[in-house]
Amino acid sequence: MLLTAIKVKLAALVVVAGIDTDELKTLSPEMKTVLEQLAKDQKDEKKDLNAVMTEAVNKVSELAGKGDKDANYALGRWTVTGVLQGAQLDQTIGFYKAAADKGQVPAMSELAQIMLQAYSQDAGKVAEAVELIQKAEAGGDRAARRLLANLHLNGVAKIEKSAEKARDLLVKGSEAGDGEATFMLAQLYSAGVTGSTILKDDKKALAELKKAAEEQGNAVAMSTLGARLFNGDQPTEGGAALVEKNPEKAIEMFTKAADKGNAAANRLLAQIHEEGLGGQKKDLKKALEFYSKAASGRDPEALFRMGVASEQGWADPDSKEVLVQPNAKNALDLYRLAAQNNDLRALYNVGVYYESGNVVDKDVDKAFELFKKAAESGVPQAMQKVGLAYQNGQGTKQDLVAAKSWFEMGSNANFAPSQLSLGAMYEMGSGVRANPAAAANQYSLAADQGQPLAMLRLASMYERGTATTKNEPDFVKAWNYAKQAVDSSNSAEIAVKYLAALEGMMKDDQKAQAKKVYEAAKKPAATK
Repeated sequence: MLLTAIKVKLAALVVVAGIDTDELKTLSPEMKTVLEQLAKDQKDEKKDLNAVMTEAVNKVSELAGKGDKDANYALGRWTVTGVLQGAQLDQTIGFYKAAADKGQVPAMSELAQIMLQAYSQDAGKVAEAVELIQKAEAGGDRAARRLLANLHLNGVAKIEKSAEKARDLLVKGSEAGDGEATFMLAQLYSAGVTGSTILKDDKKALAELKKAAEEQGNAVAMSTLGARLFNGDQPTEGGAALVEKNPEKAIEMFTKAADKGNAAANRLLAQIHEEGLGGQKKDLKKALEFYSKAASGRDPEALFRMGVASEQGWADPDSKEVLVQPNAKNALDLYRLAAQNNDLRALYNVGVYYESGNVVDKDVDKAFELFKKAAESGVPQAMQKVGLAYQNGQGTKQDLVAAKSWFEMGSNANFAPSQLSLGAMYEMGSGVRANPAAAANQYSLAADQGQPLAMLRLASMYERGTATTKNEPDFVKAWNYAKQAVDSSNSAEIAVKYLAALEGMMKDDQKAQAKKVYEAAKKPAATK
């Protein structure tokens, strides 16, 4: 078996390298020996894990070449999980097919999943995949049973669309001890299925969730139930909450799920310890430990949080101990991983690195591409960057109409910098017809969020009369916005100088009136 193009990836190693030996019922003596030795060596701190895995791969490759079905399955599994890198799709399929053709049940299920993803438009391949799933399910494969249930829910190829048949398969799996099937049942009852006899039933959904979590130890169910326990359910109309708030039990659930490697549970525990929630004391060391575990499990939120910690550094505010040293390269690597796992804020942050040329070569075209992807997915900061790129022709062709459109989207997302940029376009008539009222409206939205620059621009517009209906100066409002800018900016020089210049234009009665309005605005509203 030729594996010269495939490299062992050390970071992907887990116990027996991701192979669930419980699913391999008829291991050959040779294959059993290899996996047992691999599991033993991986726990030996004196062993070079990369060398250990390479040796195991070579032995398994020899067995696969001799037709050992479980060896072929292992190679296919390792290419999918990333233990082996560089394999082409046809190699992966070849490994799985060699195992499936000899009746290796998990190989049938996993090969089918690959075929459904890779050949979704090929009716013949889809039909072949469905047949493999049915054979694997009949052979007792849990994953195949759940996959077949999903196929019945959606109706694929010749599989009848039937929520009832899907439910029956999940019940079968649940009764066989499959916690994931039980969790899927909970989700089914939680939402109900339109056009079927399966109605939304919160009590039944909760019962299945508890069974999956408390009886069958499903980590995702534990994490899900823990989240409900932590905050408590909202009371039903005219009744009590199905799940009462119980942070102590929630943390117990999170801990059990985290011990099973559930990334979301590790991240939730990190947030609890970071913020001191649920009766826990703030403990940044523990938070960092849990964030690290969650990041290792590719939890996007944890990867992003670790990226921020690496970018800015992280120190305990009480002990002043530095827990994470600032490291831009590590931060970029973590942001990239978070982006690969669909954290769009991280995608934006990667764009910032390319925009500035920090750690990587400056590449405004690449930055624009990343910003646009993040913006199209709803990240307001990225909308602003895309708007600026179109406005200035940086990384793309200058297009003021497109710039206005992106600033509008950012403004609608209540992002103050976009409100400032859009306001400036309206005020100056840049790429749009000048519209002082629209400009003042955008500046007001940004000022309401505490933006000193927006306050100064409003002050200037009221000073010149462009923000008033009669186009007459309103020094009282101008002074109040200027004073707010001074306050909000911690007496920034530009704000202080503008306020002084403005006062030089005002009459004594205008100053007195302005200060009266300012003091009145500072007083809390009267309570009845």
